[in-house]
Amino acid sequence: MEKDNRNNRELTGERPIIKDDEIDLIALAHVIWDRRKTVFYTVGVVLIIGFFIAIFSPVKYSASTTILPQSEEKSDLGGLSGLASMAGINLNSMMGNSTGIQPDLYPKVIQSYPFLNDLVHQAYDFEDEPKPISIHDKFLKDTIPGLGYYLVKYTIRLPWTIKEALLGEKQMAWEGNGDASSKIKRMSEEEKELFEKMMDRISIEVDQETGLATISAEMEEPLLTAQVAQKTMELLQKYIIEYKTSQARNNLEFIQARYEEKKNEFEKIRAAFFDYRNRNRNVVEERTDMRYQELSDAYNIASQVYQNLAEQLEQAEIAVKEDTPAFSVIEPVKVPIEKSAPKRSLIVIVSLFFGGFLGVCLIFGQMMVRKFKEAW
Repeated sequence: MEKDNRNNRELTGERPIIKDDEIDLIALAHVIWDRRKTVFYTVGVVLIIGFFIAIFSPVKYSASTTILPQSEEKSDLGGLSGLASMAGINLNSMMGNSTGIQPDLYPKVIQSYPFLNDLVHQAYDFEDEPKPISIHDKFLKDTIPGLGYYLVKYTIRLPWTIKEALLGEKQMAWEGNGDASSKIKRMSEEEKELFEKMMDRISIEVDQETGLATISAEMEEPLLTAQVAQKTMELLQKYIIEYKTSQARNNLEFIQARYEEKKNEFEKIRAAFFDYRNRNRNVVEERTDMRYQELSDAYNIASQVYQNLAEQLEQAEIAVKEDTPAFSVIEPVKVPIEKSAPKRSLIVIVSLFFGGFLGVCLIFGQMMVRKFKEAW
C-alpha cells in the first residue's frame, strides 16, 4: 500500500515535504516549481487587480503644520517636572495644576462634533467652484440622489416613506428643560457620513518630549488640502483659547455688566447733584443744606463704587490677556505639490508579493485536499 502511494506521488510529481518531523526545503521548492503555473496565474490576476486599484484610486494630497503651544502648567516642581516629561509623564496634570486642554486631548478635540461642525461649514476654494463654498454644501451638492435612490425610496422603502411624510421630517435637536446648551443634537445621515470622512482626513500627532503638535490634512485638491490644514490649526487654537480663558472671560463679562449698571447710576446721581448745587448756589437754608448733603453723600458713594468697578474691569481685562495662551507656528502650512496617494509603485509591489503568497497557498491547499480525499 505504501509503495502504491509512493508511486502515485512520483507519477503526480508530488514530493514528500515532511520527513522525520522536519520540513524538507528542497522538496518544498521542487513542489512549488513543479506547479509554478498556478503561482504565475495568481500573480497575474492579483497584479491586474492591483493595476486597476492604482490607476482608478482617487488622487489625494497631504499638507501639515507644526505648532508649539504655550506651556500651561503652573507648579513649583522645578526640574522634577522636566524629568517626568522626558519619561512621558505629566506631573502637573496629575497634581491638578493645569487649567487648559492638555496636548494629549488635541486628537479628541478635532474629532468632536462641535469642531467638525465648525470645520465643514467654513468657506473653502474648490477648483470646480466659481466662489468659495463650505465642505458641507459641496458634499450635499455632489451627493444629489439619483434614479436608484428614488426607485428604492418608492418601492422597497415605501412604508417608511409614507411614515416620514405623515410625521414630518426629523428635528435636528430635542429641546431640553434648561437653556439652549441643554439641547441634544441629532445628526442626519449626510452629516454622519461627512463627519466620518473628515475624521479620516484630519489628524494630529503630539510629541510628548518636545510638546510639538503636528496637524495634518489629506484631501483631493492641493489648495483645498492646505486650507483645511490651516483652518484646523486656527480652530484648534480658538477652542484651546476659549477653554483656557473661559473663567476669566466669565468674570470679565460679569464685571462689565455691573460696571455698565453702576455707570448709568453714577451719571444720573452726578447730574442730579450738580443740577441741585447750581440751582441753590446762593440759597442758605437748613432744608437745602440737608438735601445738598444727601445728594453729596450719594454722589461720593456712587463715585467710589464706579471707580472700584472701573479698576476691577481693567484687572479682569488684563487677566484675560494673561490667560490667553500663545501659539508659535514652527512649520507653516504649504500647498502640496506631489500627491500623497495612491502610492502606485507600492500597490504594484504589494500585489506582486500577495499574488505569489496566494499562489503558494493554493498549491498547498490542493495538496491538502488531495491527501484528505486519499485518507477518506
